[in-house]
Amino acid sequence: MPYGLKSGFWVRATLRRLNQNGLIAAILHKGDEDAGAIFITLADRQGKVSILREDGSSWQRQNFQDNDTASAAMQVNDYLERQKKYDPDLWIIEIDVADSSHPLEKELSSRRFTADE
Repeated sequence: MPYGLKSGFWVRATLRRLNQNGLIAAILHKGDEDAGAIFITLADRQGKVSILREDGSSWQRQNFQDNDTASAAMQVNDYLERQKKYDPDLWIIEIDVADSSHPLEKELSSRRFTADE
């Protein structure tokens, strides 16, 4: 049977850990304290942006790059606005990173676990 930490608790603990490790992280959209989905945007100094989203007990990455019609930041904003229409209870965290291609998702813990773990 799956269990998990409440979204608000996980977000605050993760922000504290990231900030203590020298990263600048902030909440862009506060979701439901108990069970809101969590999206993390990774923005780097080169203008590249990635989004991490929960997928069960792991994180899935989606990369965005500037193209002829929109900047990466505009694409991310549009994507997140669409997600908020489907789930207004979601959380959005933004982390400023040196390189958005760095696999930060491997360093993030999941807030979900099973009784077997």
